[in-house]
Amino acid sequence: MTKSGMHTFHLIILPIVLLCCAVGICGETEEQGTCTKDDGVDCGSTSSSLEVSPIITKLDGVEVGHVQDVILGGKTHQMTTLSMKPQVLEIKHFLTDEECDHVIRLAKKDGMFDSVTNTPTKSGSVKVMDMNQDTALSLREFILTIENSFDIYLDEDDMLKMYSELGMDRNGDTEISREELHGQDPKSVIDWLTDYVDKRPYKKSRMSRQAWLYPSKIHDKILDEIQERVVSLVGLPRILIDKNDEFQVVQYGPKGHYHAHWDSGSWAEKYPCCHHVKSGARCKSCRFMTVLLYLNEVEGGGATAFPIANNETFDENSFRMSGKINLHRHCEDANLVVPAEKGKAIIWYNHHLDPTTGWVGEMDSFTLHGGCGVTSGHKWIANKWILVSDKRDKDLDPNFRPNRT
Repeated sequence: MTKSGMHTFHLIILPIVLLCCAVGICGETEEQGTCTKDDGVDCGSTSSSLEVSPIITKLDGVEVGHVQDVILGGKTHQMTTLSMKPQVLEIKHFLTDEECDHVIRLAKKDGMFDSVTNTPTKSGSVKVMDMNQDTALSLREFILTIENSFDIYLDEDDMLKMYSELGMDRNGDTEISREELHGQDPKSVIDWLTDYVDKRPYKKSRMSRQAWLYPSKIHDKILDEIQERVVSLVGLPRILIDKNDEFQVVQYGPKGHYHAHWDSGSWAEKYPCCHHVKSGARCKSCRFMTVLLYLNEVEGGGATAFPIANNETFDENSFRMSGKINLHRHCEDANLVVPAEKGKAIIWYNHHLDPTTGWVGEMDSFTLHGGCGVTSGHKWIANKWILVSDKRDKDLDPNFRPNRT
């Protein structure tokens, strides 16, 4: 494996942008030399300037297994490429043990609360997932219907128990026909699911507790130092990090998990970015980059899984029908499994870059990931998201204040 002295960036340069003469004034001296008319600068006017469109960049993972040195806060760290589709990078000992323990103490002091998941409601909209359109629901199709409608993840034994207790499967063939479905009172199904998951919270897509820490609010020296380390690592315009400076600290207890999901949303979703609107409005997450920090040694389980990393193709319906979204049951089936190790950071990009604009492009569907179930002990992590939308001017406007989580 090779090493390089510093971390490498892919630069996307717009055709009119001259990075070596960004100020656009003839005779201006920069580190790269002196600007001349050969650089495309109009030397006939001292007031002429070129407008530089800000761009964003990505760290270069080079290839799987590549190791490179990164210097952060005067200390050299080794960054290893775990995957290129999506690009996932790992830095062990990104945090010291003392820093990890301190962040956990800050979160406990701030106050932990249950992570939010959807729950069944009487007004909930149910989309029946008859995937093969045979007018009957197989066990897997009914399981998928409940997942999509209620964010509850049942297995086949759970379903058979529901069929039995509600008398749904009248002919005992484990399929629910249109007649059997229409003959069932929807409220009875919702009430059954509500009671069942209340007693088994691990059946939700996510079971954890969390807190939000804002460096700009609490002015904690250690958290500020971690923030600076992230700034140095990602190499993005600082304003993107300073305007959205929060850390999400998450605790997973026994059976705690987060089934496979995306951290960001697709531009095809016609909703504004959540950090651009007031709380409560319908919106989508716009998280260009994820920096995940492991804060403790986990006794058992708790890895981070990327189920479809390095697949040639991805079909969401087929994946969901396979049941592999459930990381309680299918953690080890994932193509990439990253063990939880205290002080380690893993980094990935939730979006591609747009080669035309030099800004954020479409979401990378291969970033589907989740937290495997904790089988023993507890797991603590911190998430740092770099929020970037398709509204470049808003993101870079120092006077536009984003919505706090």
